[in-house]
Amino acid sequence: MKITPNILFAFSLTLLLAISSASANEYLQLADSCYAARALRANGDKADAKNATIMKVNYRKAMEDSTVLEQATEGYVKTLYFCFRFVQFDEKERQLHLDSLLDASASAYEKFPNNREIAHIYASTLSMWGSERNVFTSLKEGIAGKVRDVATAAEDWQILGRAHFVLPYVPLILPWPDEKLADKYLTMALEKNRKDIYNYYFLADLRYDQKRYDDAMELIVQGLAEGFREDYVLEDKRARWHLKELWKIIDRKHKNKLSPKHLEDGENIRKEIEAMRAAKMKK
Repeated sequence: MKITPNILFAFSLTLLLAISSASANEYLQLADSCYAARALRANGDKADAKNATIMKVNYRKAMEDSTVLEQATEGYVKTLYFCFRFVQFDEKERQLHLDSLLDASASAYEKFPNNREIAHIYASTLSMWGSERNVFTSLKEGIAGKVRDVATAAEDWQILGRAHFVLPYVPLILPWPDEKLADKYLTMALEKNRKDIYNYYFLADLRYDQKRYDDAMELIVQGLAEGFREDYVLEDKRARWHLKELWKIIDRKHKNKLSPKHLEDGENIRKEIEAMRAAKMKK
């Protein structure tokens, strides 16, 4: 085939675009690799602050490129959410960090309302932001309604079920929280994703509230049996802690209402906790 000037120009342009694209994606690739390794060098359940800073800086740089804007924006808000939960900061600055996370996730959701990861972060942040304020102030500002609407649109059953469970029923002001719907959505969340340990915890917490202690214990046992996911080590560590704390409450207050099987399960959990304490003391 004869190489004409037009073919040569087209080939050169394609090559130039490929090189330019690779360069533009460099920040995103670096940030993504740091996010995947976000549990490295953690101290307990506190993440390494230096790695977190690298993630934030490089996602911000990647967001300047329109070709990867959605991926970079998703990574950025996920990083801010992770940092708020797992990177240590002065507690006096908590509200500032939470306000910043809310602003970023709201802006991201406005740009990409169909991105379910962004919707999950936004709804979760709204929930945290509302719980930090006076309950009735949050209700008047429509925070609860926003959580419901965002979670419903994204089919985020975990957030939606949790909202129906923890939010108070307030006639005329907040009439929609319903324990039956909490049960429905939290069950759906667990069926959808049995690897997410928080799905076990949230449903077990509901079962405890319903005084179904054996059912709560069964969910605690199942959740702890999941172990740790390689890409969610700190998140799963925190969720496992919640499950064990719920078991402690059941063991302390309602032990006499458990079946023999779950009494034995409880003793196994106790032995695991004691073994972990002994291992820490040896270090």
